[in-house]
Amino acid sequence: MTTGYPALSFKSMPIGVTYTRPHQHYPDDLKLDSPAVEGMTDLRMVTALTVERTNTLAATRERMRKLGVKMLLVTDETGAVAGIVTLSDLNSDRPSKIAAKCSEQPEALLVQDIMTLRGRIEVLLLHDVVEANVGQLLSSLREAGRRHALVLQPGQNGSDDMICGIFSLTKLCSLIGLAINTGDSMQTIEAALLEVLGPTSAAPAAREA
Repeated sequence: MTTGYPALSFKSMPIGVTYTRPHQHYPDDLKLDSPAVEGMTDLRMVTALTVERTNTLAATRERMRKLGVKMLLVTDETGAVAGIVTLSDLNSDRPSKIAAKCSEQPEALLVQDIMTLRGRIEVLLLHDVVEANVGQLLSSLREAGRRHALVLQPGQNGSDDMICGIFSLTKLCSLIGLAINTGDSMQTIEAALLEVLGPTSAAPAAREA
């Protein structure tokens, strides 16, 4: 009996096969007056980079290195965002101080031991970001002394709130053509921003998140 739906042939999976990953395209000619959302890592388009709160600092450091990022969202057992952890957190003296109290090696500590908890994180609202330009986002990060900003898409009636985007200070600088690298200090970044934004109206806060 013939069928109009012939079966496909299965093949052996090749050795070393990987898998496709979503990739967001950023404009090549991003400018200060460009819409801010064009420089946002849109988590509605690409997969969020996360780490579980029970991961060790050593494993988390290696994950950041492989992904080429300096911040990860920290998730709990339900998948909810519990906080964030940054490379600055890993490189600070906090792990050593905490490890000394519990006779552990710093790199053996868990992410939950040093992460910034959700309740201490300030976010930008999506509807504000949609109305802003790249220059405003750079000014916001600069004046707050932050390397990253999370963008919140509020849910209906105060529920189902979602982190829908992330801004990276170094990424924005790179997109508008500034010679900034991922590992550059805030002082180096400030010197570059001074050239394009002018003096800041407020002294940058001493933060590296």
